[in-house]
Amino acid sequence: MRRDEFSITGIFDVDWLTEPRFERLLDHMAASPGAFTAVRVFGALTAGARETTLPAGGGAVSSGVGAPMDFSATFRALESLTSRGLIPFVVLSFFPPAISPSPVVPPPTFDDWQRLVRGFLDALVADRRFGGAAIQGWWFEVWNEPNFPWFWDGSFARYLDLYRATSEAVGASGHRIRLGGPALAWLDEGAGERAAMPLMERFLRFLAAEPAVQCDFISLHGKGTWGADPPRLERPVGAAEATARAALAIDPDRFHGMTIVNNEADMKVGFDVPFEPRMTEQFPAWLVAVMTAYNRLTSEFHGARLRFLAAADNANQHLVQAPFDGRRSIMTRTSASVTDLVKAPVYGFYELVRLLGDRHGVVLAGEEQCYPRSELFHTFTVAAGHATALLCVYPWPSGTEPRSWQVTYTIRDLPWPRVNVVRFRIDRTHANAYTAAGRTLDTTLDRATARRVRQAQELALDAPARRGVAVPDGTLTETFALEPSAVTAWWITPFVTEAPAAPEWLEAVIEDGNVILRWQPSREPLFYSYDVSLTGHGAAARLLSPVPLRPAMWVDTAPPHGIRTYAVRAVSASGISSRPVVSRPVVIDGR
Repeated sequence: MRRDEFSITGIFDVDWLTEPRFERLLDHMAASPGAFTAVRVFGALTAGARETTLPAGGGAVSSGVGAPMDFSATFRALESLTSRGLIPFVVLSFFPPAISPSPVVPPPTFDDWQRLVRGFLDALVADRRFGGAAIQGWWFEVWNEPNFPWFWDGSFARYLDLYRATSEAVGASGHRIRLGGPALAWLDEGAGERAAMPLMERFLRFLAAEPAVQCDFISLHGKGTWGADPPRLERPVGAAEATARAALAIDPDRFHGMTIVNNEADMKVGFDVPFEPRMTEQFPAWLVAVMTAYNRLTSEFHGARLRFLAAADNANQHLVQAPFDGRRSIMTRTSASVTDLVKAPVYGFYELVRLLGDRHGVVLAGEEQCYPRSELFHTFTVAAGHATALLCVYPWPSGTEPRSWQVTYTIRDLPWPRVNVVRFRIDRTHANAYTAAGRTLDTTLDRATARRVRQAQELALDAPARRGVAVPDGTLTETFALEPSAVTAWWITPFVTEAPAAPEWLEAVIEDGNVILRWQPSREPLFYSYDVSLTGHGAAARLLSPVPLRPAMWVDTAPPHGIRTYAVRAVSASGISSRPVVSRPVVIDGR
């Protein structure tokens, strides 16, 4: 099990990454190490102007023939990711003016494009913020959806020429990177010459016929729905499976060990089209179902060593116009400020990914009751210091009405004599800021409401944590209920009495009438929660944050005038607290 295969998010234009609301979003992501690992971005070669949903200009990287290349805006944006421990997933697109008058119209030759790609890689390697070793772990994708004219106004044969030219430029640079494509929008046969499957087969045959062309991953965009019909899981699953079968039929040796990436496995097409399920418990359940299905594909194609990754294009904070407006982002805004952010329920999915182990457990019985034979999706993982069972209920096959489940679950061969038992949950009432805000699109999120919503936005428990539970025979059994679109993670850890390390720093900054608290995130495997309290000034400490609080970040919403001092403790899964780290006093005077 590789958690980072499901912890990738995406935005449209790289220039947004240095804008304040995105910096705040990235701060939240960095506060949960392991929950988010990579961010897919467009426009690295046309940076210089923020674009919303479509390429509109050529930017300032290469403004004219013979003009020097200026990657300063691109590099500032990429640094906003790498400085927070996030890996760039760079889409090599679109054309700057020095190459084509239009960002999406291919030029007569790709000589200038190759110089641009080489110049970009050379500059990344030479820059101390990045370097050759670092970019080997990045992703570089050749273009985006070359079967859509608003992204690629040329033939698919011309796209293959672009891919070949890009591969040649990478090879000539001498820099080792991870390169792939073609990022096809998964259109069905009714789309005619833009239909995805025939074009994917052409791309695969192209690679088979030209073994010198570099391709480390095959990418596609299989979403749940293009219209008003409900999202269908068969679409992203079928797209990945059909691609795998075609690859092995065309050239099993060439594609042995290939990675197949669906990096836009969202429920619905449309960056800025409001869609209420993005705000509800359905979105995290969708992502758990997609992850489970793709894990199953990885197992099914294990003989060919194929791996299947799924990611959502859901970090488009610039599209959010009102609180919970149904646009595609993991966080929404309050009514007070575009940088005053709260989490949609889908944020909790990534926090659950953080809990998974690095190996799959063995299912001894009951597999016939789970996906693909039912709507109960199940993944069980283990690591040296924990075991995690992740389950959800999602419509399968699509169009059927999922039922509620009563699950009796047994884990065997636990190696610890005493354990801690925690069940995290996302559903209509747990870890659901949308419910706390009233379950209405375009709602009003004033400061009082925002304070209440923040208490409901974090991962929640569906039962009190149990600590020091004896398991002398290594067997643990629990029974719990799951309703449609409910997600639960059953997290088992060994009981230990050592205190966790305290955060080494705590920052408190006043902004928009709030106090933004950030501290050093814990990476300890048995980390459970933080306690954020008011302290000092002769008063007893008062807990401010919900329990559990997994991210190393908290917003004290609109505190009253006066002096406030904060303390943060790390708490282990065994319930042991670290010593506190205390902030400097913060003076809130209303100015």
